[in-house]
Amino acid sequence: MNPYPVYVERAAGTRLEDADGHRLLDLIYNATSLIHGHVHPQVTEAIRDQAGRATAVLAPNTVQIDLAEELCARVPSLDRLRFTNSGTEATMMMIKTARAYTGRDLVLKMDGSYHGTFDGMEINAATPGSERGAPYTAGVPANLADNVVIGSFNDTDGVVSLIERYADRLAAVIVTPMASIATWVPPAPGFLEAVRAAATAHGVLLLFDEVIAFRVAPGGAQQRYGVTPDLTAYGKVIGGGMPVGAYGGRVDVMAVTDAAGGPRLAHAGTFNGNPVTAAAGLATLRLLDADAYPRLERLGERFATRLRGAFADLDLALEVRQVGSLVSVATTERTPAAWGEVNAAMRLALLNRGVCGWGVFALPTVFDDAEIDEAVEIIHDALRVPAAALHEVPVG
Repeated sequence: MNPYPVYVERAAGTRLEDADGHRLLDLIYNATSLIHGHVHPQVTEAIRDQAGRATAVLAPNTVQIDLAEELCARVPSLDRLRFTNSGTEATMMMIKTARAYTGRDLVLKMDGSYHGTFDGMEINAATPGSERGAPYTAGVPANLADNVVIGSFNDTDGVVSLIERYADRLAAVIVTPMASIATWVPPAPGFLEAVRAAATAHGVLLLFDEVIAFRVAPGGAQQRYGVTPDLTAYGKVIGGGMPVGAYGGRVDVMAVTDAAGGPRLAHAGTFNGNPVTAAAGLATLRLLDADAYPRLERLGERFATRLRGAFADLDLALEVRQVGSLVSVATTERTPAAWGEVNAAMRLALLNRGVCGWGVFALPTVFDDAEIDEAVEIIHDALRVPAAALHEVPVG
């Protein structure tokens, strides 16, 4: 970030310490992956214990199986599971598996949705509202967009229409059930259900990207919203702060990767199912017990309520969205056009006040009410002067 990044030397609980000795209250926790905060003692002990036995071996290991069984027990749709090293790899392999199973090439994704940094999904609408895709980053061949059709998240009729129109070429629809398109976006009532029904009717696989969304319920977003996909990709919290990814689902679909039957789709990776990662992930999931989710929900609700109060006090036309422990800020039709300049400066403004993170927030189990109040007071303070100035500029 400009003018230069913060270099973090150590972290514990809810706080970071940078190279200059400044302590910062963290509001994003390594892009949502540290659901129990930094250096949780039980997670750290699990890493230390496993590292003393083996850090990486070219063979299955029991801790890998333990983590897989924990995930499958939480998510009924996981008949079979494979580990990767990142969420990017998980979504990539999930899409390849869907294509191998169906024998079709086309994938329907939602405009603006992020599914990792592999070129096959770095595609968004070529023009606003277009179903034709185009790369959104340098280094991606334009012809890769020929394998992707673009829909709009929460446009139920539009997405169902695209499934029907391209059914004979469509391998899969990939959806982040609680989308992250600059802000957290919950599904509109009936959207996921309609996509599920249309996909089933036309023999198209439904893929959920739950790399972030898994944290919103014990069984992930598919449990929270009551819609079952054919395959699901995971990452973030299932690795306890270590590099991780996984994907899985229907046994017949996952069979295309089964080495015992001579797979149509090979899946190799030196660090897939790494035992240190698996140990950290298993410790993390075991801490996510029956008491953890209500606590995360309550923390998210308190933070969202306090943020709404701060924006109301400053007369700022901003929306606060909350799903479990995920909270985000979004604009409305009344938000001044100049808000973009303020928004761009907020990360630095908050760093200067001892807070790391802005716009999208992910609260850990170790957060408390006092820290929520502290964070919101600092956000309120950072916005006080710019909010007054925004009242003098047009809405847009």
